[in-house]
Amino acid sequence: MSPSPVEPPWDRMDAYLAAFAEGFRRRDQVRWACVYLQGLLSDAERKNVGTMARHVVLPPDLVVDDTAQALQNFVNQSPWNEVPVWRRLRALFRDELADRDGVFIVDELAFCKQGRHSVGVQRQYSSLFGRKTNCQVAVGLWHASRHGLFPLALRLYLPRAWVQSPARLDATVVPLEHRPPRDKSQIALDLLDEVRAEGWNATAVLGVAGSARDHSFRVGAAERGLTYLVEWTPELLAVDSEQIVALGDTVRVASNRVEEPRLPIWWSHRERLPAFRGVLLQELGLDHFEGRSWRGFHHHACLVALAYGFRLHESPDR
Repeated sequence: MSPSPVEPPWDRMDAYLAAFAEGFRRRDQVRWACVYLQGLLSDAERKNVGTMARHVVLPPDLVVDDTAQALQNFVNQSPWNEVPVWRRLRALFRDELADRDGVFIVDELAFCKQGRHSVGVQRQYSSLFGRKTNCQVAVGLWHASRHGLFPLALRLYLPRAWVQSPARLDATVVPLEHRPPRDKSQIALDLLDEVRAEGWNATAVLGVAGSARDHSFRVGAAERGLTYLVEWTPELLAVDSEQIVALGDTVRVASNRVEEPRLPIWWSHRERLPAFRGVLLQELGLDHFEGRSWRGFHHHACLVALAYGFRLHESPDR
């Protein structure tokens, strides 16, 4: 039998989410965001809408006949904008976490799916799984420093077959600005440009998987004045001025600045990545979304990041 839902800290959640009013344009959207975060932060084994609805307590000002349907509407149909919400989340933690001795991490996440109707789904290679599978692939950008890891952005990749099918893009309500072809390296560089323009001033980027190791990404990172680090393998296509350096007994890293003394420190953040992914994907339910639309996927991902931020905001060590 599932444990009874615990009364959430509404006042503290309200105060935290009040900072995101630019994205949540209506008061009822903020209230449903509180409920959704309560579900993500609950001890529910799965963080899909149906399960979360059984683990939340509604505030007195929200009265609905069907909590699951209301959460479904909030995450999939409600017209709040996740872009300014992400921007505000980054601003809220920037001064505390944006350490110049920190490093950006470009990551790829894959979400296994059945069928072909969820946005971006097809049989494609996943660097996370090391094989082809029927999945969605998203590019994630994180920041790592002595303070820990923090989610900065997440954007879904659309394979060529999707970009070339207006009917599928229409059916999953992909915004016009995201319909032109963008490979994963371009998405990663776009996300880097966004967060750096907002004052996240790390000087290095760690490419850990897939597109972050591509020639075009490494060239783009170097052109932006960033030091990049990727694990060297024989098939890696070299970039001009790139060199190889050994970090420890078994790891060789390709970088455009091998003389940089902080390379071992930056590379060591990779060891913390599996646990961080586990928190996002499983503990907070990033991997549990069951909707099909672009809006629903990116709303859910943004709310997971907000839940991560709320836990950090509430941390006694902060």
